[in-house]
Amino acid sequence: MAKRGGRRHSVHLFSDSSGNLIEHLIGAVLTQFPANAFRIVTHPFVNTEPLLRRTVSQIDKGIVCHALANSTLKALITVECARRQLRCADVTGPTVQFLEAATGLRAALVPKPLHVLDAGYMGRMAALEFAMQHDDNRRLERLGDAEVVLVGVSRVSKSPNAFFLAYRGYRVANVALVPSEGLPSPLKRHRRHNVVALTMQPRRLAEIRRERFAGWDLGNFAYADMPAVIHEVRDAVTIYEKKRWPVIDTTNRAIEETSTLILKALNLRSRIMRDA
Repeated sequence: MAKRGGRRHSVHLFSDSSGNLIEHLIGAVLTQFPANAFRIVTHPFVNTEPLLRRTVSQIDKGIVCHALANSTLKALITVECARRQLRCADVTGPTVQFLEAATGLRAALVPKPLHVLDAGYMGRMAALEFAMQHDDNRRLERLGDAEVVLVGVSRVSKSPNAFFLAYRGYRVANVALVPSEGLPSPLKRHRRHNVVALTMQPRRLAEIRRERFAGWDLGNFAYADMPAVIHEVRDAVTIYEKKRWPVIDTTNRAIEETSTLILKALNLRSRIMRDA
């Protein structure tokens, strides 16, 4: 469906903190609309009444969405947008009100807790460091320290998924597999049930490999050769099936989707990120 009038709609995102939360939320929602239908403008750290009034006054037209925690600012932005005839929506308020009504608890309605360097934040930083130290066969002797082990041939999206899961707080190691050489010894000895194998359709994998090494003078190199890639993927899957590892096909999948499937395969609960 084409966007109305063929124009882009400006969406102004207000936050009294960094704005990451509302950017992620609105960004996910906008994937359901035509590409390039919206122009996103983020206004972070709008945490005083004068600043809010001044920022809204600079908007001539568009849509306003906000994730303001402060109740006074919530009320003020509604008034200011109405004054300028701007459509305005509170994207977090209804959820907060629902949780309050359902639990009897009262929300603090302040942005400060979103930035506390709590145990969850420190855990994510440690997980990211772990993922960097255990990327692409590094420190295989410490494989047992990982919560998640990703295995796959080259270019099936092991590293991006490892770092995404690390940002969510999981210690992830990823192991590059060359089927003709067999499993690395530390992986062969690994007994924990936390290994997930990633694969990809050979045609797409060959395309990615060719794109990755475009312009490189590699000569007669089988790395991106279609018959060789087919053989490599088939042999790798044979190994995965023999080890009874769950296998996830990453072809045309977003990292967010693949990471969710990884956690599901290992029966791991999703860890909610509090940073906004």
